Amino acid sequence: MPFKIVSFNKELVFYIFRSTGWIGFLYFIGLIFALPLEILTIILNNNNEYMNFVNLFSSQGMIQFVLVISIPVLLAIFLFRFLQVKQASDFIHSLPITRRSIYVHMIGMGISFIIVPILLTGLILYLFHSALDVEKLYSLSDIWSWMGITFVMETVIFSVAVLIGMVTGLSALQGLLTYITLGLPAGLFILLAANVKFLMVGFFAEYYLSANMNSMSPILAATEMEKMNVFSFQLLIYALVSCLFLWLSLVLYKRRKLEHVSQAFVFPLIKPVFKYGLTISMMLFSGFYFSQTTGKIEWVVFGYVIGSIIGYYLGDLVLQKTWRVRFSFKGYITFMVSVIALSILLKLDPLSYESKVPDKKMINQIYIGNHSPIYYEDEDSGSSIYLKEKENISAVRLLHQQILEKGKMESVADPNPENSVFLIYELENGRHLAREYHLQNYESYMPLLAKIYESSEYKQTVNELLHVPVEEVSKMKINATGEMDKSVIITDKQQLAEAVQALSEDLNNQTLAQMTKTWGEYAYIEILLENNKTIYMNWNSSYPAFTNWMEQTGQAEEARLTANDISHILVTKTDFNLYSTSEEEIEQKVEKQSILLKIDQPDEIEMAIENSQLDYGEGKYTAVFYYKDSRDFEIRTFSGDHVPDFILNHFE
Repeated sequence: MPFKIVSFNKELVFYIFRSTGWIGFLYFIGLIFALPLEILTIILNNNNEYMNFVNLFSSQGMIQFVLVISIPVLLAIFLFRFLQVKQASDFIHSLPITRRSIYVHMIGMGISFIIVPILLTGLILYLFHSALDVEKLYSLSDIWSWMGITFVMETVIFSVAVLIGMVTGLSALQGLLTYITLGLPAGLFILLAANVKFLMVGFFAEYYLSANMNSMSPILAATEMEKMNVFSFQLLIYALVSCLFLWLSLVLYKRRKLEHVSQAFVFPLIKPVFKYGLTISMMLFSGFYFSQTTGKIEWVVFGYVIGSIIGYYLGDLVLQKTWRVRFSFKGYITFMVSVIALSILLKLDPLSYESKVPDKKMINQIYIGNHSPIYYEDEDSGSSIYLKEKENISAVRLLHQQILEKGKMESVADPNPENSVFLIYELENGRHLAREYHLQNYESYMPLLAKIYESSEYKQTVNELLHVPVEEVSKMKINATGEMDKSVIITDKQQLAEAVQALSEDLNNQTLAQMTKTWGEYAYIEILLENNKTIYMNWNSSYPAFTNWMEQTGQAEEARLTANDISHILVTKTDFNLYSTSEEEIEQKVEKQSILLKIDQPDEIEMAIENSQLDYGEGKYTAVFYYKDSRDFEIRTFSGDHVPDFILNHFE
């Protein structure tokens, strides 16, 4: 329904300007400090040569962010403050003008207090661009983009704050609910995704959360305004939402009863929405909290119950504005029965989410790994992390089917990379199917996993060195592990080619066990490419070709940890907690053990180096490596098949 023409009321405009104009002035001052003064300071100090401006949002980005999310809310609160105060409400509504006219004047002045400071700041920036050398900082198109994006972002936040003001009779609650509403879509989606995984085995929460979450909340989107395009679909949606909310606010304002000042909510329908919305949010948050802190399903259920009770009580407390709230067991039980029924429905999986495996003909490529690719994929490597060969696609599908057939044992605790399987199918129609499994019977899948992980295609995807031309390698630096300064730098082209060939041979010959566990770390390798990009690798005892090459060229002694660097080693059984313990505390605990093994023979020290691991989280034996000619030491452990016989014989 279009707005009717509203006659201009000069007295009302002056009233609004006197009571609320200071916010627009404050906003203008804030913009001056954030943009023109900051840019002028850069120019006067001759720093414009060194400043890296993405666009105008790079100038005092934090100040701009605070202004964008606070000024519109303040305007909405003070413009419609008369709805929350009886005397002001009686005065405004006693004027010989309609509610439509009052509303249009308020919104018009509010928009003016937003757009005028933006236009004035843009004008100053234009004058700077015309008179000063600021082309390296921003262009004329940057000014227009900054003004457009800032205006749309503030308008959508303003429209939400106005809409909330129409349904509440408390100014403080209007401000609080505005920010809750702005963040609610993203926050509720995060909580739902984090909790659904307890009901649906294989639910890949990170995959769904990796979508553009910021676009779901204007507050989150405001943190990335420098990445926005003024002609983007996101801003168009925000503009349409602003118009819709402002129109809806007018409808609610015309139906609002004036006597409902100082009430939490003026429309009865909003009260149950708020109450049960708060209950659901608190329930999901509490369940998620206990899942992260305890990892036990019984504590998660306890969190759901406690969170829902607290949320239900707080909802009544806010609505009734008193601590003396009578708990409605009937309403709470009805809510919990509904939640349980919905949970059972999800568990029954009517859409066959848990059992779905895509048909081979529909699959374009597949990601498989023991960690989520969402935060680890290297976009600049130029290599795909997906598998495309038919043999690997068939093997991954077979693995997925076996997981479903054998019975999934998913852990509620934090995922453990040692027993995790992440799958993402990219289908021919462009869609994706993502699953996440944390298996307690992980060892039974090792033959299939080995077939996939040991394939040439998989190794090519995860080892960047295997698809880098030798001629692009400019330098290799090898730094010995441990508390010492030993390193070798290789720049000779012939030696670089031989070294890369030896490393490539080792990578191609690695078994799954060698790829997932690291023993005998000798040194760290940095491979510098012609494009100034660096590849980082470890040199350990599972790299025989590279080890032999280093020994043949006479560089091994100066590049890696050897027995000649260690004076002796103290070994004991790990019968104390290694987690969250400093190396100094571990050393003291080892020295106090009643049963110790001291290793000082060179051949045994070398064998200990070759079989020890620096990741000492779950080692069966703990060792302290003491260095020669220094008081330094290092903590390592032994576990599994990599415990030397002389250590086993001593303790067992």
